[in-house]
Amino acid sequence: MTRRRTDLSRLLAWYPPAWRERYGEEFVAMMEDELDSRPPSIALRASVAWSGLRERGHGAGLLGDPVVPAHQARAGSLLVLCSWTAFVLAGASYSKLSEHFARAMPVGTRSLAQLSFDVVFVLAVAGAVVVATGAAVALPSFARFLKNGGWTRLRRKVALAVGLSVLLVALVVPFLIWAHHLASVQRNGANGPYSGAFVGLALLAGGVLAQWTAVGVTAARHVDFASRVLRVEATLAVVLATVMAAITGATAIWWGSVGREAPWFLQGTPNGTSVSPFSLHLVLTVTLMALATSSGLFGVQRIARSWRALTSA
Repeated sequence: MTRRRTDLSRLLAWYPPAWRERYGEEFVAMMEDELDSRPPSIALRASVAWSGLRERGHGAGLLGDPVVPAHQARAGSLLVLCSWTAFVLAGASYSKLSEHFARAMPVGTRSLAQLSFDVVFVLAVAGAVVVATGAAVALPSFARFLKNGGWTRLRRKVALAVGLSVLLVALVVPFLIWAHHLASVQRNGANGPYSGAFVGLALLAGGVLAQWTAVGVTAARHVDFASRVLRVEATLAVVLATVMAAITGATAIWWGSVGREAPWFLQGTPNGTSVSPFSLHLVLTVTLMALATSSGLFGVQRIARSWRALTSA
């Protein structure tokens, strides 16, 4: 009985803390009565998970229509920020994929690919500037939040983020030394252990980025922003989502140009080889970009629905 109740209680982790505190005990008791000593099925677990995620979405202002427009604008802005985190991972993958592409393209065919590549680079820098600007604008409000005891809400998340960051730095140094002693071909897939280590480091870097984003989201959800600051943050979020959409488009153009003129580059085969421009790595990269952009544009939609009330505040 105790083990089953513990198992059922774990399912409550899908729900937000406030919901668990208010309805958790009643919910577990109801499931115990319904199951009658049977273990929870996969279908039940999936149903609980889906309901919990929907509840989190409503609580964050991403689903439904929050009564307070400022909450909707804040939620939309945070969704754009989270989308940017995923987009950065896709951008890092594209950066790795596109290294030295111009060398593989025949002379006179590089113009469109180079232009789209340059556009991606410029927009990526612009996106980073937008995020940094948003952080700077929020800094005074964040300082007041910490002064009023907000650190207790962030302490565990910050500790985890710092720990992961230290681990990443500790692993990157020997990895770079290892890479320095490998030939270019080995660094680009010929050496299995190196490729595996690279993927592992990439996943760890993604975890670090996601954890620091979680710190920022937690803080932003509890910081008391003035209406003027919230308007600026919402505007920056719209700009950032637009940047993501433009980068995705430019990346697709780059893929089309390189795939037409130098498909061998995408496959890692010798120049002039007749191969398909299809690249699973690139497909996954562009798909992640598109999903992150779609998520960001959904956040913009939430901002737009609250904009009139937000600007009149």
